[in-house]
Amino acid sequence: MSSKPPAAVLVANPTAQSGKAETWIARARELLDASGITHDFIPTAPAGGTVGAVRRAIDQGGVDLAIAMGGDGTFAEVAKGILGSTRAGEVALGMLPMGTANDQGKSFGLRAGLDALAENVAVLARGVTSEMDVGVIQRLDEGDRVTHSDLFFDSASIGLGAEVLAGRNRDRDRVAVIPLVRSFYRDQLIYAGALIKRLARSATGRTTFDLEAEVDGETLYYKSVVDVIVKNTRIYGGEWVLAADGMADDGLFEMVLICGLGELTSRAVSGLRSSPIGEYELAQLGIKPSRPVPGRRFVLTVMQPGATAAPAAQIDGEEFPAGDRFRVECLPRVLRLVVPRLDPPDAPG
Repeated sequence: MSSKPPAAVLVANPTAQSGKAETWIARARELLDASGITHDFIPTAPAGGTVGAVRRAIDQGGVDLAIAMGGDGTFAEVAKGILGSTRAGEVALGMLPMGTANDQGKSFGLRAGLDALAENVAVLARGVTSEMDVGVIQRLDEGDRVTHSDLFFDSASIGLGAEVLAGRNRDRDRVAVIPLVRSFYRDQLIYAGALIKRLARSATGRTTFDLEAEVDGETLYYKSVVDVIVKNTRIYGGEWVLAADGMADDGLFEMVLICGLGELTSRAVSGLRSSPIGEYELAQLGIKPSRPVPGRRFVLTVMQPGATAAPAAQIDGEEFPAGDRFRVECLPRVLRLVVPRLDPPDAPG
């Protein structure tokens, strides 16, 4: 067996963090070289161009490892590039998490940031791999024709979380042209500001919808839905565990329903990774959050008579076209990941 390390590409955005990322990328490349991981560098490109660049590097350059350095958005672009290549089953995806939420990295036991680069490069050098499920989401029209389709890796959701994301994006664009404000109103603070504004508006307007969910052929109905989240990995929003039993390689997704603002509050508290409040403590207070519903295929139909617009939707922290009907399917174990261990930390049992 050859001891030659696999050919790799490192994918990152050198203009991120007001240009600081360029220094971080240089440090990552030094560590990769020192670990014997020969690699080329691919800068991220706008308008989906990163996906094509990764695909070409794999198809034309014989790459065996594609490394996503950044947040969940970079992870998704690199993963789509791998899966769109002619060698999808042969190429692994490695992670150097540097973003705000880093749901993917945290779900697999990786710390994020500059001070974690050395240990994360060491994970890449060891080359332990695991398989990961991938989601396909389709927006459907009234005749069940597909009007938009995409892949996701962490989560897809309809409702409050997606609306907050859209508000965050609008706020970020507005403050980007105001130097004094953009220096402090960024990252998690922008998320918090968007959430506060959305909840303030909900006091005087419609905040929920009813949902018909067909899960593997069984039809379920829910009222007063604030958010419906289809999860693949364990971590959501950087700090919440919404489906503790969910695994990214079990061929199943978990549908998490948040019905009513009371359940939203209870999940926000009990779902925190570091929270001492769990389901038992909530039960003592008479609060019983709905259980996640596992499945391989979901058809979600939003029912909101009289509403003027469909609720917002998102995948992996990016806006997805809003609609009233979606189909979500799990593609079992189609993406290979380089991970620190074969089971995630603090997994049940």
